[in-house]
Amino acid sequence: MSSIAKKSLVYLFLILIISCQQEIDVNEGSDPNTNNNNSETTNYYKRVGMYNGSFDDLLDNTSCFSVQLPVSLKANGIALNIINTTDYQLVENIFNQFPFDVDVIEFNFPITIINYDYTQSTITSQEQLNNLANSCGDLISSNLNAITCVDLVYPITISLFNISNDQTSNVIIKNDQELFGFTNTLSDQQVYSVQYPINAIVNNNISIEVINDSQFKSIISNCN
Repeated sequence: MSSIAKKSLVYLFLILIISCQQEIDVNEGSDPNTNNNNSETTNYYKRVGMYNGSFDDLLDNTSCFSVQLPVSLKANGIALNIINTTDYQLVENIFNQFPFDVDVIEFNFPITIINYDYTQSTITSQEQLNNLANSCGDLISSNLNAITCVDLVYPITISLFNISNDQTSNVIIKNDQELFGFTNTLSDQQVYSVQYPINAIVNNNISIEVINDSQFKSIISNCN
């Protein structure tokens, strides 16, 4: 093989190495966009991906879960069957009749709730429901609850590296539930890097192009 051919092969080999390193740096911390399962960025992405149960706070007074419909209940003593989300207005109308009274929801147990991690639970009593709501308060006070002021525009692509077997793969995330599942199941042997840019919607109406982890965390901090 000629010296020119040898130099060409070496050059191509170096290009391949550099391109792989640019995709994901396996040394967590040396690349600011590379994260493990305990990083602040991972916590933020996990919380953005959590199930957001705030849309039915009129019924359960907590954003950590929602009540699965249909459900039978009493609103200030008036019996209602809530079939779909438009029926929430029936509850609000009752609550608005007397502005200075204490509004009370009484469920006809058992009911099913959808938790922040997308699992479902059967609730058989008000006491059990209250205990879960208190657990939600603990998540909020620990900054572990769902982040609702940022919505990601999917799909997004994540480069995943497994330290134990030196394998790299791309993961396509298509919705919040998949994002939560990915971040919630990362092992100690895995590091990852989001392939920026991605797009985010802030406070339901502001579209922002996000180019790195630092900007993503800044957006979360400012809106949350």
